[in-house]
Amino acid sequence: MQSAIKKTLLALALVASIGTALEAIGAGADARVRYKWRDESGNLHFSDNLPPEAARLGYEMVNGQGVVVRRVERAKTEEELAAAKAEAERKAEEKRKADDISRGDAQMLAAYPAEEDLRKSLQAQIDLITQNIQATEVGIASQEKSLAERLVHAAEQERTGKPVPANVTKQIETLKKGIADQKAFLERRTADRVAMEKQLVDDLDRYRKLKARQEELRKGGR
Repeated sequence: MQSAIKKTLLALALVASIGTALEAIGAGADARVRYKWRDESGNLHFSDNLPPEAARLGYEMVNGQGVVVRRVERAKTEEELAAAKAEAERKAEEKRKADDISRGDAQMLAAYPAEEDLRKSLQAQIDLITQNIQATEVGIASQEKSLAERLVHAAEQERTGKPVPANVTKQIETLKKGIADQKAFLERRTADRVAMEKQLVDDLDRYRKLKARQEELRKGGR
């Protein structure tokens, strides 16, 4: 009896080991990966090894059951790579600008607790430019008066048939150049004042929006 039981158990163990082996073989078959791709004409191909054409055109890796386990896009052309690089640089530049704006907003709120503080700071800069403009205008008027006097003197010399002294001629040239330089400076400072006046309006508008958003966040956090 015991001998019969042992034989039965051995038979069952053998069947189990054979089943396990078959499962392993089947699993190995399912685990096999093949390459699937289409050629330039659109024809579908399968291969156990990755051919150069598939690597160039793009391919899919499928398991033994035909399920796609990985997809590899085709190699990009030089033009596509250049375009992708340009796009990445554009996005990076946009992010940099956004970060700069965000930092500027934070600095503005930290530096000026109230709107009037910001207004006074910007107005002080405008007033300083205005003082520069007024001083330059006074300087130009003084130089133009000196130039007129020397031109009259030179004209009198010529009318009487006398040569214009060299020092007077040099003074006239120097004054003309000085006046031209001062007028160019005046033009630049006038443009600076216009820009600062615009900045005053823009910054105050920006400040009000930031303060309103800050207040909304504060209320929302209650």
